[in-house]
Amino acid sequence: MKPRHVAALALVGWSVWIPPVRKTIPIDWPNSAVRLIAQDMPLSPEDTQSAEDVRERYLPDMLKIPHVVNMGIEFRDSKIIFDVQVDKEANVEQVERMVPPKIEGYDVIVEPELHGHLY
Repeated sequence: MKPRHVAALALVGWSVWIPPVRKTIPIDWPNSAVRLIAQDMPLSPEDTQSAEDVRERYLPDMLKIPHVVNMGIEFRDSKIIFDVQVDKEANVEQVERMVPPKIEGYDVIVEPELHGHLY
């Protein structure tokens, strides 16, 4: 078997084992929310850009809250939500008490950060 065939089979096998990717935006990828959200959602580019603009405005304040490590954008139940991620499951309740349930009309959820996932 040729090396390129082995590489192709390895990639196919590897892709079967990859866990589902959450549509959460990493802190160090500016404006990637628009690209990720637009792939699966029936929303206009203006909707997704608006959500990213709000996220960028509020992210610095969210990161000042103890245990918050990121704030991403997700699509759930046919709407955009902000996903405030905390360092540990044990800190979710504490952070939930400190973040608003909505930010500029977008629902906010608090979840533990998933380690080892791909963006």
